[in-house]
Amino acid sequence: RSLNAPFLESQRYGRPNQEISRTIEGQPIATFWGWQANGLYQSQSEIDSDPGLTNDPRREEGLILPGDVRFVDLDGNGQIDDRDRTVLGSPHPDVVYGLQASASYKGFDLTLFFIGEAGKDIYNADRMQGLDASYPFNLYDDVISRWNGPGTSNSIPRLTVDRNNLNHRTSDLFIEDGGFFRLKNLTIGYTLPNQYTSKVGIASARFYITGQNVFTVTDYTGIDPELGYIGNNLQLGVDYAQYPQARTWIFGVTLDF
Repeated sequence: RSLNAPFLESQRYGRPNQEISRTIEGQPIATFWGWQANGLYQSQSEIDSDPGLTNDPRREEGLILPGDVRFVDLDGNGQIDDRDRTVLGSPHPDVVYGLQASASYKGFDLTLFFIGEAGKDIYNADRMQGLDASYPFNLYDDVISRWNGPGTSNSIPRLTVDRNNLNHRTSDLFIEDGGFFRLKNLTIGYTLPNQYTSKVGIASARFYITGQNVFTVTDYTGIDPELGYIGNNLQLGVDYAQYPQARTWIFGVTLDF
């Protein structure tokens, strides 16, 4: 099916008309929708020779500069416009898995619960804002590695408040692999021998420590790849700096009389 097929509903974020997700016939709900990026322009000659800008008036007006994002002219009409948008990824994992293991030895007990997801994408909207100086927020420290001359960067655009090229529009620059493997729960316990507890009228005494969200293995650069529900099932997998799931530890004792 054509990717220009009718869509059901869009989900916007941040600026007016900053569309991130779109539900399209033949695609998963809340598919990421935007422009493809092909690095950054390193020089004026690259801008002048780009066939994707042949009919783009911004080039003639000098509004596209070295350090700006080179967007892909998918429809080949010589300008970057809405018709160049396409599917960028899906927030739905291909695989969701879990693993629980337990063991005991001489009064000690151990329980581990792992979870994970694979084959999903995350749109890192917080990073998008954090690299855009026109937003009224603190910037990511990644801007230290921004483009500031030929060859200095091919992924972090020049720092500017001008939006002539819309460097931070919805694009695959901000799509990341959202797969992760997490130790969700860890419990270690020790039950005192009955020969000691029976002397004080206790049938059983167990001491334990439980940890939640103990560690996570992921390539995602945001705060937490296990994004929670944000109140809208048409904007799945969009990270706008939701509060992360906390790592917690609980110490306790269980007494039976």
